[in-house]
Amino acid sequence: MKATKRKHPSRNQRAKVFMECNPAASVNEIAFRFNMPKQSVYALRNQLRKQGWQPSSREDQLATLAPALPIEMYDDPWQPPEMPPMPEVDATLDARALDYGKFIEGAEVMQMLKRVVQNALNNRDKVLAHDQAEAMDMIIHKVGRIINGNPDVVDHWLDIAGYAQLVADRLNGRIR
Repeated sequence: MKATKRKHPSRNQRAKVFMECNPAASVNEIAFRFNMPKQSVYALRNQLRKQGWQPSSREDQLATLAPALPIEMYDDPWQPPEMPPMPEVDATLDARALDYGKFIEGAEVMQMLKRVVQNALNNRDKVLAHDQAEAMDMIIHKVGRIINGNPDVVDHWLDIAGYAQLVADRLNGRIR
């Protein structure tokens, strides 16, 4: 029987496209996402550089982050100062815990679900588009809230439908 060729791009080709579209992605993230050794990612990155591609510099990536306090601002450099109490935030978090459950328990559920999905994608050599990956993460987040918190909160279910609809709309040519 004659062997058939794969109809989809190789892992290296998909990793190259991902790197071009996500110049700030770390080598570790790419290696994990495509289930390949870091040395292979470095080799692909060098190939792209020879073709004129330039990844974002670390300074450019970090420029959007809030600046750290100068070390002199700390009483003890090994111990950051305590945050002042924020009653509005505490009240909001307490109210959310009623619908969402305890954050640490919900985070455990959500991270387990995300690992299952990522492993399934890796095993099938699939990479989601950015909007698909983000929608999947948010849907998993909402499922985690349903599992961990109050399943009768209508917003959880509407949010799941909304994220799925955004991807379906984009696939049908309607971007919003």
